[in-house]
Amino acid sequence: MRVSRQLELLDRLIGADIDRPWSFAPASMRNPASAYTDADRFAREIKVLFRDRPQFVGLTGECRLPGAFIAQTLGGVPIAVVRQLDGSLHAMVNACRHRGAPLLEGSGQGGMRRIVCPYHGWTYDIDGKLLNQPGSAGGFDDLAANCDLHRRAVAEKHGLIFVHPTSNEPFDVDDVLCGAEDEIADYGLADYVHIETRVNSWKMNWKLFLDTFTEAYHIRWLHKNSIAPYFLPDLLFDAFGPHPRAIGLRKDVVDQFTRKPRDEWRLLPYSTAQYFLVPNGLLVYQLDHVEVWRVTPTDVGSCRISTSIFAPDAPATDKARNYWKHNLDLLLDVTGKEDFPLQEKVQANLASGALPEVVYGRIEPALVHLHASINAAVGESTF
Repeated sequence: MRVSRQLELLDRLIGADIDRPWSFAPASMRNPASAYTDADRFAREIKVLFRDRPQFVGLTGECRLPGAFIAQTLGGVPIAVVRQLDGSLHAMVNACRHRGAPLLEGSGQGGMRRIVCPYHGWTYDIDGKLLNQPGSAGGFDDLAANCDLHRRAVAEKHGLIFVHPTSNEPFDVDDVLCGAEDEIADYGLADYVHIETRVNSWKMNWKLFLDTFTEAYHIRWLHKNSIAPYFLPDLLFDAFGPHPRAIGLRKDVVDQFTRKPRDEWRLLPYSTAQYFLVPNGLLVYQLDHVEVWRVTPTDVGSCRISTSIFAPDAPATDKARNYWKHNLDLLLDVTGKEDFPLQEKVQANLASGALPEVVYGRIEPALVHLHASINAAVGESTF
């Protein structure tokens, strides 16, 4: 984030104190519990939010070299993104044209020359073109239809990769980001190196994952023995279309206001900048690394979450690699022991039918904006 933008954001803190938030939503919001529990609504969310628009897949650093790939499920559609020999990306439905078997799993760092189906050995070039049907003795020669892999639209910009899971019509990443690209471009994400990804499943609606990061109001209580001593209980919030951007701040950020002239103030050394890539992604810049979160809804009451860490340079030693892994350990220790277990209990309470609604206060502007945007997209009223 450029210095001028950091100073603009820091100006908002002037005169604020630790117990008085500096950004409020225009109004509080009530959201029916069914937003988290109703199967029909969940089906609309999958169609409108996850299938009918481009989805965040990952960073360039996960798929940098020719033959590298990322395999994910986007809106229920199996997708494989593969780096080509010329440096471009191809996105394909990750299913063999013979009998629908999955072709690739997880990710690969490069060097793949062919895609081979594990079921009957059908072989494809890395661009999805069918090359061979081994052992078939000409038994498929009468097929008139093309049997190359089905293509999907993919776009890469600012170090981010997006795929449209149901369309091959080209799109622009900047149109998806709705203005957030002006800040995101400053981070130089294309140069970051993937260290590790871990995947966990949780019994909670996919939106509860996003809710976790939209407000810092809970930090004083839920995280009182972990991160609360270090962070302010509020976030700097801005919206880019449906995407909130919420910046969490360390308490010592305000010390520089009296110790340094304004042109020497800085935001990033004291902050955690969280860019929501609605519906399925969260991009986090934190001091010396980048974190990427991706959520895959399983059903209305469960989801799968992947968490990745990226470093500005490739670690040259085991000590350096262990440093980044330790950062990932700490991150997942807090969310895995404090945040997400509580969200599972929230999901169970909402599913009980005992609560007709939840409320989001003016003190939680990113949360209000997120759900107002989601409700508008799926045709639900906000009140």
